[in-house]
Amino acid sequence: SPSTSTGSSKMSGRTDDTVDEFTLIAQNPAVVAADWLGFVMLVLAAAYLALKLQSFKGPDRDDKYYFGYNEEKMMSVYVNLFAALAYWARICSHANGDVGGAAQFQTYKYLDYLITCPLLTVDLLWSLNLPYKFSYATNVFLCIICAVSAELFAAPARYMWFGAGIGLFGWTWYSIIHIVRQRLDQFVTSTAKKVRQSLKIAVMTYFSIWCGYPTLWLLLEMGIITPVSSLVMHAVLDVLAKSVYGLFLLQFQLGGEKHEFIFARLKPHFDGADDSSESSDSKVKQTTVIGGHVKKKEGESSVVAPHMAIQPMNMPVSGWPNPLQVDAEVSNTMGEIQDIQAQLSKLMANKPSAEMTRASSSDSSKQRGMPGIVPRTPDTFGFNSPRQQV
Repeated sequence: SPSTSTGSSKMSGRTDDTVDEFTLIAQNPAVVAADWLGFVMLVLAAAYLALKLQSFKGPDRDDKYYFGYNEEKMMSVYVNLFAALAYWARICSHANGDVGGAAQFQTYKYLDYLITCPLLTVDLLWSLNLPYKFSYATNVFLCIICAVSAELFAAPARYMWFGAGIGLFGWTWYSIIHIVRQRLDQFVTSTAKKVRQSLKIAVMTYFSIWCGYPTLWLLLEMGIITPVSSLVMHAVLDVLAKSVYGLFLLQFQLGGEKHEFIFARLKPHFDGADDSSESSDSKVKQTTVIGGHVKKKEGESSVVAPHMAIQPMNMPVSGWPNPLQVDAEVSNTMGEIQDIQAQLSKLMANKPSAEMTRASSSDSSKQRGMPGIVPRTPDTFGFNSPRQQV
């Protein structure tokens, strides 16, 4: 019978034998205060994030609905709102004395985690244009499923579920760290380095706090901490993992949008070099391409020039990646196109002299009483027919 289980099973209230003890734990003043504090902090964080995002008018400060057309960057708002809703459910349960079937702390907690944890993963990977956005988010979702199963089953099945979950979590955690570090190494320009600090804090919060949840489960299971301590610590971790992380990620997102960052596809062979030749004229806006494989010519800057920058187009369907955020190789191709245009300009400049030659030849033919024959003059591209000239 689960009645002999440890503190975590007592908190879930799975049997009648533990209902009274569960009610005492839930009605503990420290637990009630932690739930109120978590609710207030999450609501304030969601309100602040929404206000900052809606007040941002784009890099040129002329787009009132900038983030309205880039809603994939507003996930942190809904993460905090949904977490706050879960804490509100706990507060309502406290008001009813924490009795009955609705008084299930673990149910509220894991419903929160099943939605917010995958959203946090997608938010981070989408902000940096990293691969496997939904694949890693799905892995996180499966990790929460394993955690729920470990909470519902009795030993030894609970430990089997925990082992499966922690194995999948460890692999996913390491994989995300690997690609995020690759992207951080590509912040090589001076402008990118200024914005990178807030991203580093957000990433450190993301990876360190998430390790605290399985640690608390183990400590509670071994009886090192009490159920009340576990509930209070979960509230603290929730605020740090959702609100603090969201605030620093927002600071990075706004900085990237102001400087018009374009995140190219992640390429491990990228050879980054600090570009100290950025323009010091603040009036000249430049689009900074982060990542990709940019071959830097001698005496040229790797930063995309204003006339060569690909300006992103706001797509009417929110939540989808921008197809015009192309790789940096396009910049080199545009440079070659400009060279071809210069050659065409030279060709067009020589066109009047060629026409005068043909005209004088036609006049001389008419003077001889012969029909006007225009000689074929080879052009720059090697064509002999006048109709084939570019």
